[in-house]
Parts: sequence; structure tokens; C-alpha cells
Amino acid sequence: MVVVSTVAMSLGSQSFSVIASRGSIAYWPRVDVIVNVSKIIGVNNLSLGFQLDWHRWKTFIDRPVQWQLARNASFKIVRVFDFRPTNPRLMPCLYWNESTKTGVWNWTWVDLLTQKIFEIGAEPLFCLGWARDNIENYIPPGMAVNPKTKLPYPESYAMYAAEWVKHFREKGFPVRFYEIMNEPFAYFGWNAENMTRLKYFVEFWNFVASAMRQENPNILISQDTITMKRVFDYWIQYGEDIDFLDFHKYDANSIGQYSDEQMFTRAETRRFETDATFYGVDEARQRWFNRRGKWLLVINSESNFSSAWETGTDPKIQQMSGAVWLALVLRTAILKGVNYNIYFEFSSSKSWQEAHGSGWGFGMINEDDDQPWYPYYVHKMIGGSISCGDVIVETNSSSNDVRILAWIHNRTLNILLICKSSETRIVVLKGLTGLAENFKILKIDNTVSYKKPHIQEETFSYDKPYILNGYTVALLQCFINA
Repeated sequence: MVVVSTVAMSLGSQSFSVIASRGSIAYWPRVDVIVNVSKIIGVNNLSLGFQLDWHRWKTFIDRPVQWQLARNASFKIVRVFDFRPTNPRLMPCLYWNESTKTGVWNWTWVDLLTQKIFEIGAEPLFCLGWARDNIENYIPPGMAVNPKTKLPYPESYAMYAAEWVKHFREKGFPVRFYEIMNEPFAYFGWNAENMTRLKYFVEFWNFVASAMRQENPNILISQDTITMKRVFDYWIQYGEDIDFLDFHKYDANSIGQYSDEQMFTRAETRRFETDATFYGVDEARQRWFNRRGKWLLVINSESNFSSAWETGTDPKIQQMSGAVWLALVLRTAILKGVNYNIYFEFSSSKSWQEAHGSGWGFGMINEDDDQPWYPYYVHKMIGGSISCGDVIVETNSSSNDVRILAWIHNRTLNILLICKSSETRIVVLKGLTGLAENFKILKIDNTVSYKKPHIQEETFSYDKPYILNGYTVALLQCFINA
């Protein structure tokens, strides 16, 4: 559509823009977006990350194209499990002798992956073990399980975990981040229904963490249910220090559980705000500081649109609704001062998923041909344009249909527009002065088939209205004069 005239009008409380072109007139709701470059409201702390699960850590090692995709999006952290039964297996302990409390070790694959993660400009977060009823499948072979606690004997597991820290120290790899046991709610119940098991787990975690810190006191350790209220309240009394608040964020548990509108609301609230089961970011940070005197880092260590997998993943993960959801999550994380947001996961196979169920897996990249889907481009647009320490400037939107975030990076003003409506909106920018040129626009929307998504590039004058064609994630960029 070629715009030849624009007239603003108001009907009740709703503003509209009248766009005329080639003999037709369209009436679309108008959104006034105000940007005040001179008023700083915060500083960005967020860096982006992804998970390498199952065999995908080996795929990542083998594919230079994936290394470059990761670099292009400026990912800074990569989460990896030690316990998946893949071939080759990433767990470096080939066998554990319980009587001598020693292991047979082969660090080849761990070292190759660790080196590759550092080479792309990121650092690893290693999650060791998974606390659950069949825990023997998620610990080194040969390691015994205590029949009373249903956990490994802490002396053995502490030696296993400490060996990771010792190995990296001796190799000269500056590995900082660890989690002791994935999703331990599978062991002690949702919101710690089994308080006896929570007690066992905290005692186990304390013992293991102490052994790891003896090898290197500078490492950072946590576990991913720490913001669960009953866990947090018990931990702050009886647990050793954690080094970061750690949570998982999936905003649906089944396909179609919530409407897009509900999912977009949950994107901005779930796990970020306090609810019946979890403390939000601000409250958990403040509570820990009040009791322990330590202001903690925050890591959303595993996150995606929906956790559904048994009958297939949600197709919306790779579509524009999933992209809008992700952009809202990242925007909220920036405003909340979150340090890392880790997307589950880097790649998945479209062909395999189509043969086994709905959806295309959890990935942001199709591992069949290494072509990105929409979530990757959200990461690339934001991650490639923001750094820790960039100032966030004041913004305001006249409509909840369009979320906005603006920051300054290397003397470039970046304005993130997220259209939550599936219908067209007209954006009118206000308050902008001192800009050297027209805006460059990077955007994704439904005007391009989601089967072959890519970033569209445009330019426009900031004194003209800009059309958002339904679900859109757009990044407007312009150099700022002195």
C-alpha cells in the first residue's frame, strides 16, 4: 500500500488513522508512541542464551553454520545437561566405584563443547543430575542411591560434582555457572508437597555445593526451583547460599491451553510477578537481600512458549504468536533487571517432529537445514542490538496493543515495537528530536510465510505514521546526534 495521505480522527476513546491510497480508504486504530531520549529510566542487565539438549550439543560442535548463527545473535550463555543418554554421552564419568568413591573419566566431549561455547562468545551453564524417583538414570553409572532419601549419597555425588570444578580449573576454562539437579520439584513435589524430601534435598545440595566451592570459591551455583515459595522460605532458613535466583518459565502446559491474548499476558507476568506458588523477581531478590545481605543475579534458565511434548509441541512456538510471546518475555526481563534468559532450545528437527507429532519441536532453528524460525530472529534483533550497561529511556504507548522499549546502544537509538494485536495498527512516533537520519527498520510479521521467515528491512521518516500488519516484532534504529 502506497500512502498518499494521513488524517487522524477520534471516535469515543479510540483514535484512528485514515489512510488513503490508490482510490481506497482504510480506518485503522492509531497508537501514539512517545519516546523521551533525554530521560533514562534504567540500565540493561540482560544477556540471551539457549539450551543444547539431547544430541544437539554434538550437532552444534559439528556445524560451523550453527556457530555463526549463535554469534550473530550475540548469545552469551549456553545451558547443558550432563545426564541425557545420548551416543556419545556428554557425562564425563564413565563409571563410578561406590566403594572407593572414584570414577573412570573421559572429558573429551565436555572439553570440545566447552571450548566451542567460549569461542562463540558465550559461557556454559552446566546442570548436573536430575532429582526424581528414577534418579539412577541421571547420575553416573555405578553410583549408589540412598534407599532412605532416594538421592545419591552426598559424599559420592559431591566428589563427582567437585571433579567438574577441579577439571575446568586445571584446564584453564573459566566456567562459572552450575546447577545441582534439574527441576527438583519432580523429587519433592510441586511447591514442596513432601517437606521431608525437601529437607533431604537441601541437606544434599548444601553438602555438594560446599565441596564444589572448596575447589573454586568463585563459581556460581543454584537450582531452578529456588523461587518456589515453600522452597525459598525453607531454603532461606536452612540452605547454604545460592549465587543466583533461578527459575523455569513455560506459559502453557498443553497445546491450545490459553488464547494468544492470555499467553501474551502470561509472558509479562508468569514467574516475573509473585503468584500463589512462586515469588516474583523483585520480591525474591529483596527477601534474599533482607535475610542474607546479598543482591542476587537472576537467570530464567529454561523457557519456551509451552512445555507440551508428549503428543507433540505447540505449532505456535515457531509462528508469529510465539515470536510476539518471546519478545514480550525479553522486554519484561530487561525491565525487571534479569541477567540471563535461556531459550529451550537452540534447534529441533522439523521432519522428525512431523513424523512423530504436531509442531516442530522446541527449537528456534530447523536442524534439518539450519534455517532459522521466527524465535531466532527475535533473539538476533534484540541480542545483536543491546549490551549490558546500555541505558533504557522513557517511553509510553497509548494502547496496550503495542508494547514498546527503547534504549541507546553505541549512540544508536533502538525502539522495539511489539504488536500484540492480530489486526493492523498505525504507530505515530512522538517526542523525537536530534536524530541524524530516518529510521532503519528490522521486522518480522505475518506478511511473510512462517515456513520461510526472515528479517525484513525498511526505512521510514519518523515524522510519518508506520503500519504494523498484525502480530509484529519490529526494531527501529537511528543514529543520535551529539
